[in-house]
Amino acid sequence: MRITAAERTDLQQILQLQYQAYESEAHIYQDDQIPPLTQTLADFIEESQSHTVLKAVLEDGMIIGSARAREGNGTCYIGKVIVHPDYQNRGIGTALIRELERLFAHCARFELFTGHRSERNLYLYQKLGYSIYRTEPVHERLNLVFLEKLMYQDGRDELLAAFQDWIAFAVQLKEREEAYWNQPVAPGKWPLRAVVSHIMLWDKYFYEHAIDKIYRQEPLTLRHTDYDEFNRKAQLYGEQTSIASLAEQAIFYREKIIAAIRSLTDESYNKEYIDADGHPFFVAQYLKDFIPHDQHHIAQMEEKHGEQR
Repeated sequence: MRITAAERTDLQQILQLQYQAYESEAHIYQDDQIPPLTQTLADFIEESQSHTVLKAVLEDGMIIGSARAREGNGTCYIGKVIVHPDYQNRGIGTALIRELERLFAHCARFELFTGHRSERNLYLYQKLGYSIYRTEPVHERLNLVFLEKLMYQDGRDELLAAFQDWIAFAVQLKEREEAYWNQPVAPGKWPLRAVVSHIMLWDKYFYEHAIDKIYRQEPLTLRHTDYDEFNRKAQLYGEQTSIASLAEQAIFYREKIIAAIRSLTDESYNKEYIDADGHPFFVAQYLKDFIPHDQHHIAQMEEKHGEQR
């Protein structure tokens, strides 16, 4: 699969894919008149003149995904991230969004939206560092949820300092009693030990398959993973591992990542790498993606801690 700019001759095929991809959304909200399903080819052609339109293409030329974006007042507005139903959960949506973030890297802010019941979309966007900042009602069955991502313009030292905040928080957690670790961080959410396990295992995965490979000047073995399955395993690992061990591992892998990145030359730090799926990987972008992810979970846990004081 490769991701490139769409040509005008691709728009009809992308529009048909759009109709197919949004059928599930129409079913969720019991509304077959949502804009992606009523957009005409003429509308799309006009939109393409002011938007960057990407396509994800197989070797045989079949378009299996697309996304579009435009820039305004320093914000990149991402829209209609679509993937063929037969190719979903393979990292294609992630790759499309990351390519748009690369193309619009000069923007200080990124924004996108989805429906309030579109759980997979919300999970993906938040996993990529987007945070909910407002909702807008459309009708009694649909609220639009708007998410934003503020891009760090800082250098390596500033990013690593923010990335290190997780270590200080994990050190504090080591002093908490086991009952605290077993409580959900928010109503309907994971217990603390599952959240720590989740962050630690992502750190372990990226360290072993990307950061350490870069440090050793070896090919990356990083591949797209099934997020749902990965998080199920993280929750199970958290349940089966002592809190002392979880805290120690969380600190250990974060320290390993920071030490490896800090030791890179400027050339190695800024270089574009290719992961095992053929997607670009940048060390700085990795930090920028995961810092908001850390901050989201730390905020949840700090709020819970404040309730119990």
